[in-house]
Amino acid sequence: MEPCILTVGTVTRALAARRLLTAARIPARMIKTAHTHPAGCAYALAIAAADMPRAMEILEENKISFEWSRGEGR
Repeated sequence: MEPCILTVGTVTRALAARRLLTAARIPARMIKTAHTHPAGCAYALAIAAADMPRAMEILEENKISFEWSRGEGR
């Protein structure tokens, strides 16, 4: 199954998001996407589709904005 991609923008936000998800026992792989973000290069987290609802909830609770999609993000 393809992973879901949570694009968060900067590397700093991606690291913070990954730390939050890891603390919640949601495996997340950080990737650099081919897309650009208004703040610069776009970084994203690849996670399992089954973890998406909880991951989105965690990021929203911590005020980390994101866009999501399916696939490898490259």
